[in-house]
Amino acid sequence: MMPKRGQIGFRIIQDTDKDFLFDLFASTREWEFEHTTWTDGDKAHFLEGQFKLQDLHYERAFPTAFRRIIQMDGVDIGRLYLDRQDDCLRIIEFTVTPEWRGRGIGTDILRSLMNEAHGGKVPVRLHVEKTSPAINLYLRHGFQATGEEAHHFAMEWQPATGPREI
Repeated sequence: MMPKRGQIGFRIIQDTDKDFLFDLFASTREWEFEHTTWTDGDKAHFLEGQFKLQDLHYERAFPTAFRRIIQMDGVDIGRLYLDRQDDCLRIIEFTVTPEWRGRGIGTDILRSLMNEAHGGKVPVRLHVEKTSPAINLYLRHGFQATGEEAHHFAMEWQPATGPREI
């Protein structure tokens, strides 16, 4: 049975969230092992290393980023890492657990971020894996590819900056 939607919220990440964050990270990487003969132990070891490297990279590259656990009615369902830069709103990491995907939560959060960027007259920028279904979410909301790096697309949404009718 699919969980019902309720109130979306955010909370500060704690040291005790490492297991949840790792499981969330691993849920986005399952496709990588479809054609391997790795054991479950090999997969876990690889993912643990990748998770630690990603976390270290985010801390060093975006030291002032907003890092939060996404919650639905107080239940942890994802993570959002966001860097409010002078020239853009940069989504660093935006993931919802598999059981909560496809329920409009990503759309609600993305629209809120786009409204914030529109108010500041700055673009929203992000990188997304080329094989990620999230690309469809971004394309539906007017994001365009602005570059390509190995396994990722750089994408951007531009707010309307011209005069608006009242």
